[in-house]
Amino acid sequence: MASEVPFALTPFPQEAQAKIKAKFLGFSNGLVDVGGRHAMPAHYGLFANKYFNYKFQADDVLVMTFPRSGTTWTQEIVWTMRNQLDLDTAAEVPLDTRVPFLELDSIIPVHIRPPSGDAEGFWRLQPATNPLAKDVYLDQVDALASPRTIKTHLPFSLLSPDLVNSCKVVYVARNPKDVSVSFYHQQRLVKAAEYVGSFHEYIVDFWCQDHLLRAPYWSHLAEGWARRHHPNVLFLFYEDMKEDFLRELGRLNSFLGTGLTESQLQTVARHASFSGMKSRGATNPTAALQEAGSFKKGEAEFIRKGTTGDWTNFFTPDLEEKFQEWMEKWQPASREIPFKYHIAKEM
Repeated sequence: MASEVPFALTPFPQEAQAKIKAKFLGFSNGLVDVGGRHAMPAHYGLFANKYFNYKFQADDVLVMTFPRSGTTWTQEIVWTMRNQLDLDTAAEVPLDTRVPFLELDSIIPVHIRPPSGDAEGFWRLQPATNPLAKDVYLDQVDALASPRTIKTHLPFSLLSPDLVNSCKVVYVARNPKDVSVSFYHQQRLVKAAEYVGSFHEYIVDFWCQDHLLRAPYWSHLAEGWARRHHPNVLFLFYEDMKEDFLRELGRLNSFLGTGLTESQLQTVARHASFSGMKSRGATNPTAALQEAGSFKKGEAEFIRKGTTGDWTNFFTPDLEEKFQEWMEKWQPASREIPFKYHIAKEM
């Protein structure tokens, strides 16, 4: 029997909602707070119970992150390792087809529909009683052949309580300063959010108030960190992957049971290098997103810099002070999780 999400979906307070609507043009209906654990577009409520009751298969691998934490990179790595280094398919088939996004239906606003590409067929199969309620992207997950690799930004608490006993989860965490910079750029560029304010406003009025899509960051991270010792969970740090990629690939190899040789892991490392990822349309969908009208033209790309420490180019002393106050508010999680904000040498 299906269960209901055990958290209330509450619209943000009126003043916060007005700011969100004014600065995030894609969120014309505002955001809802899901039990203080996650902020989502208003129509998330149409899908919340479906995600909470979703039955994962024993051979599924779920790539779970807070946005802009190395998600695309990890998706490509995990898919490649689990599919016998099928680099031809990896180069030809878009990543979001090979590793679908579980809750994308609840993110895409109505003004960006109907979808194009692979989702179009699923869209046409469903009755049009309420276009927002069509779970075409969830249909893509269901239609994926086993063994499935699936992406989500939802925290553990909004998925099945039995998740970690049902399949494997690769959780990737990235330091919050670099995440905030990367998320700012993404939310400026994607039409689903279309942020029109400054970086200073973004940090002070939204990030540090936990008044933005997917916030709060620290509660998401805390849920992953609390499960890091479970045998079906591998907790990775983005900075560790950048610092010693082959070492972290070895950890993934053991966790996934893929049995790849050292030579094969080196092939994965070359394939998933930043330059390689950015050069392939299958993993860097900037052109396709621009063609579909869902990504601004003439600015940055979907895959941006991928570096650690880029936050130093954006944070003023005033912003660092505000950020530190926000970090202190989220203790003990912000103190316990050992992030690196600089690394000496990247892969």
